[in-house]
Amino acid sequence: MTCLRSFANYAVVFLPLLHGCVSRPPTVAHVHIGHAITGVHVTPNKEGYMVTARRRADEALDFANKAQSGNDLGLIKQNIALSNQATNDKDQFGVREALMMAVNHISFAATSDDASVNVQVSAPIFAADSARVVERCDLIGLLSKDVAVSNSLHEAQVNAAEISRLTRANVFGEDSNGSGKIGSNPSEYGLVQLRTELDAMIARERPRYVTVDQWYLFNLVRLPNGKWVFDKFGRGGNVEGYK
Repeated sequence: MTCLRSFANYAVVFLPLLHGCVSRPPTVAHVHIGHAITGVHVTPNKEGYMVTARRRADEALDFANKAQSGNDLGLIKQNIALSNQATNDKDQFGVREALMMAVNHISFAATSDDASVNVQVSAPIFAADSARVVERCDLIGLLSKDVAVSNSLHEAQVNAAEISRLTRANVFGEDSNGSGKIGSNPSEYGLVQLRTELDAMIARERPRYVTVDQWYLFNLVRLPNGKWVFDKFGRGGNVEGYK
């Protein structure tokens, strides 16, 4: 996209006219979807919010498993603290924050002027289906506080085992109703099921969703009047606190 970047200081209205460089800008709705699944300028690795959520969920599970198998109270506390950080740290986009940002951006997509009916219908379902992961994150936070103040190795081990179960469910889902199938309904969903749901929404898009170029991902801003535009100066920042 060298040709595109060389014109970054021109107003976005000229971008569709750059024949041979780019055909036309993506829809605003598709850029928001790209923020959820591909990339966004505010995450630690500039990766999509769902990618960040999964990476952090894997970290949380790893630390929780270490705590569960431990026999040293101090190490259990340390690993549980790290697991909770990966789950609930807001500044570094723990699981909860990253997932909520993904939900927000799918909602932004649905309320964009150019949103398809498919996205408008799917967004509130995705938000509702994400609730169980958020609930688990909150439970992990509460149990982590119990571990932090515990003077009992046995008590800490019991709580660590439950945190391990919750972190695993946040990644892979769970079989809470005993049906023999993990993730058979939204109350059992983890990030695996939520990503599958998003992928299915994307597969239904007409016109077809195409992976959004980084320039558009990093330069969509919201004006004070609420209108979404591409920053003609390509500064990659955010306006009005948008992230």
